[in-house]
Amino acid sequence: MRRGKTRLLGRLVTMIEATERKLREAQFFLRHLFAESGKAVRNEPEAFGFYLSALLSAARSVTFALQYEEKDKYDTWFPTWLQNRNREEQALLEFLKSQRNYEQKRGGAEVTVVWEYIPVTQVKAETRGHRAYYGFHWFGPPGTPPPTVGIPVHLFEASGGDREVIAACQRYVDLLAELVRDFVQAHP
Repeated sequence: MRRGKTRLLGRLVTMIEATERKLREAQFFLRHLFAESGKAVRNEPEAFGFYLSALLSAARSVTFALQYEEKDKYDTWFPTWLQNRNREEQALLEFLKSQRNYEQKRGGAEVTVVWEYIPVTQVKAETRGHRAYYGFHWFGPPGTPPPTVGIPVHLFEASGGDREVIAACQRYVDLLAELVRDFVQAHP
């Protein structure tokens, strides 16, 4: 296996290509998870769960791929990197690793849904053109509050129900991006 960096068509390419691909895959599913989370109307009711499953799997694969591609360097470097994370970050990494295991081995992460009610006029609609033609509108007598619609908010149960899935997953993917960046910088 070739190690280090090489230039390909004028572009710097690291030799941890599989790791970087897994990180991009996790970022891809995070974007889809985020987009799905704000929908009031869902054509695919299970999409959020499917994207969460894919995100947790891809994110967990980042360290697996890095360890496979650069085993000796990773095994020496990672414990110190992890030790330099604060308690909250260490706990988040461990927590989401557990959620990935629940997803893979028990059939689902420990997630619950609460409903946040917002005015129908604040519902985000997919962009298909001008808002006058697409989106949610409401008209009523002056002073009448607009009707509300429920938007699901997904929370991890195991954390006492106070850890929002989107925020936790965003921070998780950010930490993995830092891990990859720090590894590349530590091994020029």
